[in-house]
Amino acid sequence: MASKPYVTALIDTYNQGSFIEEAIDSVLAQDFPASQIEILVVDDGSTDDTRERVAKYGDRVRYIYKENGGQASALNRGFAESQGEIVAMLDGDDLWLPNKISRVVEEFGRHPEAAVVYHPYRVWNTDSNQCTDDPSFHPISGYVPECLANVLRYGGFGTCGMALRRALTQKAFPIPTALTIYADTYLVVISMFLAPVAAIPEHLTIYRHHGGNSTAFDEGDRDRRRRRWYCYERGVAEARAWLERNGHDLGLPATVAYFRRHELVAEEFRFLYEGAGRRQLYNHLKSQIELFSPLWSAKYRIYRRFLASAGFLIGYHGFALLQAAYRGAPGALRLRELAFPSAAAERSTHSMDAL
Repeated sequence: MASKPYVTALIDTYNQGSFIEEAIDSVLAQDFPASQIEILVVDDGSTDDTRERVAKYGDRVRYIYKENGGQASALNRGFAESQGEIVAMLDGDDLWLPNKISRVVEEFGRHPEAAVVYHPYRVWNTDSNQCTDDPSFHPISGYVPECLANVLRYGGFGTCGMALRRALTQKAFPIPTALTIYADTYLVVISMFLAPVAAIPEHLTIYRHHGGNSTAFDEGDRDRRRRRWYCYERGVAEARAWLERNGHDLGLPATVAYFRRHELVAEEFRFLYEGAGRRQLYNHLKSQIELFSPLWSAKYRIYRRFLASAGFLIGYHGFALLQAAYRGAPGALRLRELAFPSAAAERSTHSMDAL
């Protein structure tokens, strides 16, 4: 009888036939014994040629087709069907670098108490064909809820940047199926309360940024904006409810701060969907200052108060235009860093921290 694989590469996909072979090939190219890796593709009801493309790999890939239900349902099915002690997730349009699994396994071996090993990823913008490393990653190892600074920094990674130890994370499943996207947010929140985590400060995954990403949208994508807001807010609420059911003290200061941080992110997504009044924007920016000030220098807090006042004066639409101009202006970040040299290290993962 064949022994069970040590690692499951769980690939969830939906209508990503044009990318799925590259994703599978990146798993097959790992510098880790192929006999110890199971490749499991969960097809969430694709209507394109995904099935035919995966079939080319024969018994090297286990393929499961299910009715379309969204990210949570696909991850639930994949986790239930997987056989590995370590489950490493990969979206069907992303890629692993060749040393991904060997580094993850090494880190789990170094931290037998860890439920999750995570790392940053390289973002590949397919429009410009440019790759950039995620600058917001904070490598935090240990039991995150014990430290206020850690709960304010931890996160900023998704399915393609995390691997789970089955024995310690199976309590988090099944993920609520209402989370058609941001199921990974739910997993990130729950798992950090289950056991310590371990960080690898290396970019081991390539995240392909394109118009088909489930969380991507343009100016006219109101339905996507609403889904993003709804699923993020619902995911955090479901995680909070799970923790309460399982006896966790939600009144601890670090835990309160952690969920407040997520509430502010959900509020940003709501603003993207329905806009915000001047007072709403000001209060949001002020709340960020109150929450993150323990991480910031006095100089940077002054700068953020200035931004909050500017937001009140010019309103949400003007503030968003200012953000867009700043992001597209060569040298703007360098100028900001000259005035506030420690700002980059102190920024949170909020999208409104782009200024």
